[in-house]
Amino acid sequence: MTATATAESVASPDQPIEVPQPVKPSLRGVSHRIAFVAAVTLTPIMIVAAPGIAPRFVIAIYCAATIGLFGVSALYHRVNWGARGHAVMRRLDHSMIFLAIAGTYTPIAIFGLPPGSRNFVLALVWGGSIVGISARLFWLRAPYAAIAIPYVVVGWAAIFVIDDVWREMGVAAFILLLVGGVLYTVGAVIYATRRPNPWPKTFGYHEIFHLFVISGAAVHYVVVAFIALPLA
Repeated sequence: MTATATAESVASPDQPIEVPQPVKPSLRGVSHRIAFVAAVTLTPIMIVAAPGIAPRFVIAIYCAATIGLFGVSALYHRVNWGARGHAVMRRLDHSMIFLAIAGTYTPIAIFGLPPGSRNFVLALVWGGSIVGISARLFWLRAPYAAIAIPYVVVGWAAIFVIDDVWREMGVAAFILLLVGGVLYTVGAVIYATRRPNPWPKTFGYHEIFHLFVISGAAVHYVVVAFIALPLA
């Protein structure tokens, strides 16, 4: 999710403005490319481990969202796009974060929460994601904080049913879910503030942000495996 002069000067994918793009750090997108390969590799294991067609479908939603998150991000950040391609890919990159959040919550809510809380969380994260994606499609030049805050709000949907999370999922899953959320939130703060930015030409704030995203996703993968699969 790199903010560049090109992206901010493009009103829509249909109205490209050819201006020079700034040089990206050499490691931009590398970590998400590795995470994409890992997600693709782990997907068959997750799906096969889920007993029955319905549980496998739910797990497939989660896996597809995770693969999409890292795949689109790697493609967006590793390729030097023109103005039109950059605008389109930036929209897709930002939108995939919402889908990844909703996709992660899906197996956790379905297999780990009672019906009332489950339906509430699913409605909140998928409804919030639809609203967030719609906003990102039409507000490309949004400031960094306006991009990061909606992700954090949707990502912390579990806070509204925290009692059920603690009671139904147990201490281990509760702590892991919390740790994953904190990692995502710290990453969002780094993205919004653009700090720290140690080596801008090689490994800057955005690369650190990506590492926090990967860490949060890895922790939540354990939650899905620990809670969703045994209960499926």
